[in-house]
Amino acid sequence: MSLMRLHLIGSNILLIVILAACAQAPASSPSGSTASTADLAKNTVVPTVSEPAPTAAAPTTAATTAATISASASGGCANTYYPVPSGASWSYDSSGSGIGNYNYTQTITAVSDTGFTTSYQFSTGVNSTVNWNCQDGNLAALDAGAASFSMTTSKVKMTSNSVTADGYNIPATFDTGKTWSEKVTIDGTVQASATITVNSQIVSQINCTAGGADTITVPAGKFDTVKATCSKNVVVSAIAQGKTTQLSANQESITYWYAKAVGFVKSVATGGSDNETIVLTQYKIQ
Repeated sequence: MSLMRLHLIGSNILLIVILAACAQAPASSPSGSTASTADLAKNTVVPTVSEPAPTAAAPTTAATTAATISASASGGCANTYYPVPSGASWSYDSSGSGIGNYNYTQTITAVSDTGFTTSYQFSTGVNSTVNWNCQDGNLAALDAGAASFSMTTSKVKMTSNSVTADGYNIPATFDTGKTWSEKVTIDGTVQASATITVNSQIVSQINCTAGGADTITVPAGKFDTVKATCSKNVVVSAIAQGKTTQLSANQESITYWYAKAVGFVKSVATGGSDNETIVLTQYKIQ
């Protein structure tokens, strides 16, 4: 989430990890009110695997990143600015997040005319699988259904019990001035330990406007892109022992850049609990 989809899903995954940690060691402000996401990140031990020391990425050249669209990215999932052939992968670096710097890789694991499946591997130890829905080239980050989303770390497992989704977050076209939106609600269960289970809910609303063409440079190269400016509101809650606790209500403005035949290449988020920049470092599309 993270994404438009990557950013949206990614931020939600990381908030759910904090949610699970809170189930084991609740954090609150001195006045007894619910702590902010930043406070929770500082005052709880997030159950992740150890993050390896950063390594320099291999030099990216036009030859190693040349994009050719597979015939598997067809039907309702065909999108000029977000290709989804099976086996394609993208790697990203994030900086400025409230949880610190991290990186992740997104891989397309299955594609049909009406949807596709992506797996996400985060350096924080989070792994996730997401089912997308496609219609006429419009891509929705979560397909409606009980098994559209799952997340695991070394100590935590979260599965969706139900997902409701309306709209889409990646449009078929980015005509300047075009607007679109998506609202997703995930009701799930977080297994925080052998004895602790937390019911959780994520409600995410994103509203976007296409902002025209732009040329940007990221570690993966220089790209001619289309730009989308969005506002996002994400509310994360935990339900334990019959009590609902709102862990986070985060509002922010995000600008996304997409390159033709490549996909999502950069985002900059401001406001909310952090000021995060995500950039494409390398990709492979066959």
